[in-house]
Amino acid sequence: MQNNEVRTELVIPAPIDDVWRVLVDFGGYARWNPVMEYTRVDGTKTKVKAAKGTPFERDFDGELVSVEPYVLASQGGDPETFFGRHRWELSETGGGTLLVNAETFTGTMAADVLAQTREVLVAEFDGFNKALLAVFAGRSR
Repeated sequence: MQNNEVRTELVIPAPIDDVWRVLVDFGGYARWNPVMEYTRVDGTKTKVKAAKGTPFERDFDGELVSVEPYVLASQGGDPETFFGRHRWELSETGGGTLLVNAETFTGTMAADVLAQTREVLVAEFDGFNKALLAVFAGRSR
């Protein structure tokens, strides 16, 4: 069976509430995140630019489905052909905050698209994680 999830993790040496504040400050993404930014947030409707500055750069519409501590989740696409459910989950750990950055894909094209793009998506997720980590570099707990 095809694994239709892309998942990365990283520990950020900062308190969970500090990481959460940065994660849900959608207007602030352009200042710290070279991988993605929210170009519009209107209630639960969003417009996102992903893979900024790369050959894979794309804009897409989405919907926020959870903005509750400590899970940020969004979704978008065509449920029949290619649909993504993305989530950023935070949990406290001895070293700070564990960030889980994951997306599950469904639809008739999901397996084929992931077979071609999994490595690119993992690199994008890792880039997001490292950019968030860099926000807290040099801060003491």
